Amino acid sequence: HKSSASSAPSLSPSVSLQQRPVKQSLSASMCRETHWRCLLLSLLMYSCLGAVAWCQLTRVTKLSFDSSSTSLISINPLRDGGGRSMVYHDSPCSNGHVYIPLAFLIMLYAVYLMECWHCRARSELQYKANVDSVYERVLRMRQARPCVWWKAISYHFVRRTRQVTRYRNGDAYTTTQVYHERVNTHVAEGEFDYSRCGMKDVSRDLRGLESHPATRLRFTKCFSFAGAGPENAYLNQRARFFSEIEGLDDYMEAREGMQLKNTDFKEHLIAYVDPDRLPWYASQVAFWLAALLMLSWPLRVFIEYRTAYVHYQVEKLFGLEYTNSSPSPEDVAPTGNGRSGIPRGDTVDSTELEWHIRSNRQLIPSYSEAMASNCLLSYSSQLALNDSPPNYQDARFFPVLIVHRSEGCGDSSEGALLLRFK
Repeated sequence: HKSSASSAPSLSPSVSLQQRPVKQSLSASMCRETHWRCLLLSLLMYSCLGAVAWCQLTRVTKLSFDSSSTSLISINPLRDGGGRSMVYHDSPCSNGHVYIPLAFLIMLYAVYLMECWHCRARSELQYKANVDSVYERVLRMRQARPCVWWKAISYHFVRRTRQVTRYRNGDAYTTTQVYHERVNTHVAEGEFDYSRCGMKDVSRDLRGLESHPATRLRFTKCFSFAGAGPENAYLNQRARFFSEIEGLDDYMEAREGMQLKNTDFKEHLIAYVDPDRLPWYASQVAFWLAALLMLSWPLRVFIEYRTAYVHYQVEKLFGLEYTNSSPSPEDVAPTGNGRSGIPRGDTVDSTELEWHIRSNRQLIPSYSEAMASNCLLSYSSQLALNDSPPNYQDARFFPVLIVHRSEGCGDSSEGALLLRFK
């Protein structure tokens, strides 16, 4: 028997921000995971069951005419013949109509069992972990070094033809089909060099998992910058990487993401105080028993209600050790003929100049544009004094990076941001 209280390992004593699981209310648990497919199938099956029960339990009065036998309840003989009419009580589905809802019930029940097999609630019951192992996993993710990567794939489309055999009215004929096939010609990978910026983990301290019998954890990761300087260094390296690959072919597919090195990152996990003695509602036997009785949706809602939830975000901060005294050659824009030009960090703040630089459409400035450039220099020097980085509005070249993919650094188990340029 393990102790009910478990202490979480801490990264450093200076960390004061803590994050604890939140117990969900019934309405919040229903809104978070609606399981609408299971709910819809359950309602349809309940409707079919209601129709079958109505056919079996309901009795209606029917009137029939029999010319040879005596009726149960005799009525006056018909004037034009010697037959008699009889009134009797029978099921409204006596003519075989009961098989219609019964057939629909069997079909819906088969689809319902398939949905229960492929649902996420069943798969999540398999990813169970101990509270202590979750604390150790969080500690490893906080101590891991990040890898912010980029990947560019140059490609074009080739027009090809192929012979296709079709059938019409039993006769086979061959036609030529034209299609376009994608051909990748160049693949390049890059990584953000933050040796001059420094890195620190600013994630919160996870506590309180032992206070709940079951806790659902969702892990995400992101990175941020301490100022405009390290952010400009990141954008310069990123822009230089994609600009070198952009003109190699007709199209370019851009991917970027972040991963934690030497860490097995899992997005979803369920932590139990004692995985060997699970609650009755969290077992596979209870899940399939409820599924066979067509009570899977109420059980899923009850599981969500009894399970605490926490969204833990691993955040890496760049730029605490950033110094602008000795910029590297990568952070300085080259100027031809030894003449002094606008620094690279100043042009990043201008969306229009950045667009011209990225698309390689530099034009000779007019007198008014030259005067505007001087104003831009003074404005950029004021922006450098601000603590927060500048706001970038060019969504094509500065997308918000809150997606992650472990590609480019050795793993490929997560999603990535895909950009295509022509």
